[in-house]
Amino acid sequence: MMQGQERMAIGILYESDEWSDHKLASELARAVEPANVEVVMIDMERDDCIERALACTVVISRVFASAAFRGHEASLAHMDELMAALADTDTDTDIVLLNPPCAHRYEIDKVAAAAALAQAGIVVPRLYAQGTPAVLTDVRMPFPCIIKPLCGGRTTCTALVQDAQQTTAFLKTAPDVVFLVQEYIEPVRGFITRIEIVDGAVVLAVKRSIAENGLSAYRFGSTYEAYKDLPDALRRDAERAAHALGFVFGSFDVIEGPDGPVFIDANSVSNVSEDCTELFGMDLMQRYAQAITARVEQGRI
Repeated sequence: MMQGQERMAIGILYESDEWSDHKLASELARAVEPANVEVVMIDMERDDCIERALACTVVISRVFASAAFRGHEASLAHMDELMAALADTDTDTDIVLLNPPCAHRYEIDKVAAAAALAQAGIVVPRLYAQGTPAVLTDVRMPFPCIIKPLCGGRTTCTALVQDAQQTTAFLKTAPDVVFLVQEYIEPVRGFITRIEIVDGAVVLAVKRSIAENGLSAYRFGSTYEAYKDLPDALRRDAERAAHALGFVFGSFDVIEGPDGPVFIDANSVSNVSEDCTELFGMDLMQRYAQAITARVEQGRI
């Protein structure tokens, strides 16, 4: 253990009380040495969350960008406060954040994530425009294209639009937040590739089908299938992408389009359901816990 067997606390920062949050906590509690490590669940909606997080040795963010659309805006605001506290040189703390602070920035800012990936030589969709719905109403854009929030996830408030009429209809009902207009990449293979990263390496790849609306999401009825023959080149790209964004843990959504793979989304926080854990025969949260425990035991955090 780190610090000469001193007692340490691992804090799990959560906002939506999801199954995967508690699964990670229980797996960590089993994996770490009970006499020296305490696993603490910290609700980032509570006013005392910053104080509780700063009392830990290691904190693991489970705050999703999609919190902005699920009534958990306070969690994102508290994460900003925590990032500022960790960056403050006057703050007397040696707290380790997994993932590092830069990864949280990429979780909540799709433009920043895409720019960092492009700089690392990873192919991303072209960005046509960004702004609030009022701004985008007057923007001419090529069709088809994708409109999605700058900070968001789970395909919330996202649309594949084919013409100006569909665009106007979408923007009229969209919330007053910043949206991106991105190039539409045709999924010629009929699925989105989801790639999971643990300790900087690919541990799982999944095929997620395209729904009738042209998007891919569990809530739209997309189905999942293990991707057992993930191309080696795509695996290497995903690991390079993780390194570029500082993702020790995380995931990427990739479309294997007509001109090759395009990384359409990056998430520093991965969610998983109990049924998918059974479906793929690989427990992602258990792998997270094992990797975190190994880092602690090896003194890497």
